[in-house]
Amino acid sequence: MKKLQVFSLFLTIGILCCPISTRAKEAFTWETVSDTEQKDEQKHKDDSEKKQSDTDDAGEKGAFQWSEGEDSAQNNDDGTAADKSGQNDTETETDNPAENTDEKDDTETETEPGKASESTDETNEDKTDEDTPDEDKEEEEETLKGSYPSESIYSESEIKEMIDEKYEELEEAYQIKDKFKKTKTIDRIDSFILNFCGDPLKDKKIVFLGDSITAGNGGTLTLDGSGLDYTNFIAKYTDASIVNLGIGGAPFEGSDNDDALVHRYTDIPKDADIIVLFAGINDLFAGSEKFGSLSKLEEGTYCGDIHETFQQISKRHPDADVHVIITYPNKMEEYQQFINENWQDYADVQIKLAKRFGFHIINLYEEGFMDSGDNKIRNAFFKDDIHPDDLGSEILGRHILVHLVEAYI
Repeated sequence: MKKLQVFSLFLTIGILCCPISTRAKEAFTWETVSDTEQKDEQKHKDDSEKKQSDTDDAGEKGAFQWSEGEDSAQNNDDGTAADKSGQNDTETETDNPAENTDEKDDTETETEPGKASESTDETNEDKTDEDTPDEDKEEEEETLKGSYPSESIYSESEIKEMIDEKYEELEEAYQIKDKFKKTKTIDRIDSFILNFCGDPLKDKKIVFLGDSITAGNGGTLTLDGSGLDYTNFIAKYTDASIVNLGIGGAPFEGSDNDDALVHRYTDIPKDADIIVLFAGINDLFAGSEKFGSLSKLEEGTYCGDIHETFQQISKRHPDADVHVIITYPNKMEEYQQFINENWQDYADVQIKLAKRFGFHIINLYEEGFMDSGDNKIRNAFFKDDIHPDDLGSEILGRHILVHLVEAYI
């Protein structure tokens, strides 16, 4: 028993004097590891880290190929990992030209500079050739969008047929009893005709000789001090040359007014293709003493001076189309305490003399278009009882132009 105890004591002392270490294994078990084994294990770990570092340096050259470089480093202990990594980089750049254009160009330049440059130029030329048809197609589509109506949709005969139908609808619209509805319906039809008829007057010179309605006394003032008038809006629909000779307060009769039309027909250019006369409402206020008679055409009377004006225009401009506009119905007719006259009598004189000289007649009075005696129409389209505002001048201009183009469509 004593021998066993002595043996155990010496064994314990021997174990304590031998340098040892422990390490943890799976499932929390422990095993004894000698210093030699620990040093070998540390050396193997250092070698692995060094190889990993070399692999990382080589793999940095290849985009998106880091993992492939790592595998090459682990499978090749003879130092060829970097070469394979470089090869993988080149293959990656070939597979992804959009992402590695600059690096690919550098590689090709180093190997075959001349060939690489020619290849690049040919590629750019090919791209340019490919892009050109697309650009031409886009421009063609934009052009088609901006042209309406297209000739591919309606033929000239179809457009002519539609416009003729609209002129027939105008005649029907003149019979509408509601004055406001009538004016709106007429303007809707006018807009359709102008949108489809093209510009048959584009090479013409149109001269307007008239009073304050032509001068734009009810419109917004423009830079030249005049107001917007119906001729300004006619100009939006045609490239015709337009001459406005309107003066506020101008009558036909000129016994005491130098602005009267009988004194200003000489202002009409000799090369006028279309002449439009729009006046007479100021003669209504001159009174019956200056009205005169068609049976006795005397100078200084309404009848006599209209005849003189028409006659001189007919002689001086034999090839021009002359249109006489009869002023629309208006609230001025109600001022019987001041004028004691009937506008229809004044309109009849212009109509009869216009027919005598073969002039065209635009009878707004008979049509009932833009009757300022109607409260709704006056509030919507007029500055006062006789002068249209900007909107009124716009719809008036459209309707006058529809009459002017009718003979040219």
